[in-house]
Amino acid sequence: MNEWRESAVGLGLVFGTAGGLVISLLFNFPSMYGIVIGSIIGYWIGLFVSIRAMKR
Repeated sequence: MNEWRESAVGLGLVFGTAGGLVISLLFNFPSMYGIVIGSIIGYWIGLFVSIRAMKR
């Protein structure tokens, strides 16, 4: 179960970073901020999903 939790957080980081990069390119602000904000949001979403899955 621990591997699943780590992979959910990792996937959240990857998709959050990619999403932040795309959003920063669309709204024309520095990509560094998009990557950082996207990875933070992706980490929290992945963590939330993995904790919720562990409770089941």
